[in-house]
Amino acid sequence: MRNIIYILLLATFSCQLSAQNDVQYTHFLFNKLAFNAAYAGSAGVPTATALYRNQWLSLDGAPTTATLNFHTPFFDGRSGFGLNLTSDRVGILRSNSIDLSYAYRFQIAKKGQLSLGVNGKIEQGKMDWTEANPLDIGDGSIPAGAEAANVVPNFGFGIYYEQSNFYLGLSLPQLLNTSIYRDFDVASPTRDFRTYYLMTGYLMNLTNSIKLQPGAMVSFNAETPFELDVNANLIFMDAFWVGANYRLGDAISALVQYQFNPNFRIGTAFDFTMTELNSYSNGSVEIMLSYVFNKKLESAERINHLRFF
Repeated sequence: MRNIIYILLLATFSCQLSAQNDVQYTHFLFNKLAFNAAYAGSAGVPTATALYRNQWLSLDGAPTTATLNFHTPFFDGRSGFGLNLTSDRVGILRSNSIDLSYAYRFQIAKKGQLSLGVNGKIEQGKMDWTEANPLDIGDGSIPAGAEAANVVPNFGFGIYYEQSNFYLGLSLPQLLNTSIYRDFDVASPTRDFRTYYLMTGYLMNLTNSIKLQPGAMVSFNAETPFELDVNANLIFMDAFWVGANYRLGDAISALVQYQFNPNFRIGTAFDFTMTELNSYSNGSVEIMLSYVFNKKLESAERINHLRFF
């Protein structure tokens, strides 16, 4: 009985997650490609990031998300290519997606660069009824086996402006009003799945060895509550990161990262839930790995700044 209640509860939240392009990350500052196609190639070097999120620990059927992305500049940095792979599980719902991004970058004045990006996405979803726990054995309302998969395409666009110590981005990753779960009667055919993302961040020197990196992301969808993430990280000796994140009306998070060398970084985050779910869950956890494949660039000073974003 408890599992059924949890599944119904999570199904309600899954509608909100679908409206957010099926992703929610505390490490959003370091996973911009998942939200904005124009970010592709902005790091100036080939970069790969892997991220795993386990949301609402100890809650049966809670969301788990795994993401692997890669992006690189080409044509002397004027263009960027990005690849984002995501696997998401919420209760009996399963989705997998592949997202390709292209960005074109040009100089603005002397210090800034503006990128325009487009992305194309293929998403597959299914409902695995084998994991349902009916109250009565042989309940005819629950099909046997896994539901046939549904595959839908989508595309979006983004704009991204950056300087050595500042960035600002606006994006719409899903332009088409489609849902992989619509055929399963999980999503309403009239629900608007278009979510806009506005992100920004800044890097400032507090001392010779300490930097402060504040950032924020706003997501807006006409049919879901207003969402805001505010983040701040202290960076010690360009290696050790300690930060906090506040998600409006949802959670407070602690972040810790370590830059082992110019190429490799590992980070973790823990969300402390502020909603009524804290009676059932111990919070959420994320683990992030990031690797830069080539650190030999024309401008070492430029990359020294960009790797923080």
